[in-house]
Amino acid sequence: MSSNSSPAQSPSNLLVSSLLATIRGQFCGEMTPGEWLMHSHFIKCNVVLWPARFMWGKGFTVPGPRYEAIMRGIFETIKTRGQTGAVKFWPGYLMMCVQKHWHVHWEEYYAEAKSVRAAVDAALLACRPVERPDNTVETLAAAHQVLATKKRQSKSLRLPSHRSPQLSFHGL
Repeated sequence: MSSNSSPAQSPSNLLVSSLLATIRGQFCGEMTPGEWLMHSHFIKCNVVLWPARFMWGKGFTVPGPRYEAIMRGIFETIKTRGQTGAVKFWPGYLMMCVQKHWHVHWEEYYAEAKSVRAAVDAALLACRPVERPDNTVETLAAAHQVLATKKRQSKSLRLPSHRSPQLSFHGL
């Protein structure tokens, strides 16, 4: 990730783009551009952003570079130890693997984030007037919440396919 990023290309945006490019190259290369376009939102929300929301819900974060390293480690594990030959739907398989990894290993990341070393690093970063604290995970968690909320709202706005007796308005 580049440290010279414009406001439109924040570290969070660059991280998301980088992880999506990795997923596209390593797991979804056989998808047509249209298929990728159709599934990339699901992957972004449920594979790339979900762990940030999960961490935020557990009350901890990690710096952006560490988040990227964890995610790339998960992808590498999927490639080397996953049952990739039997995968019929990569977006769902990646979601299952990433979410399972975080459910199993979150306490390790929590301990790492809350360790004395992390506290010292955070204090040193806070003392530097030039750099702002790394809020990448908070930004990613907020993005996940927005995307997940939009999905729920759009589903709730759909009309039912059949009319319920309670919803009929005879005489109006």
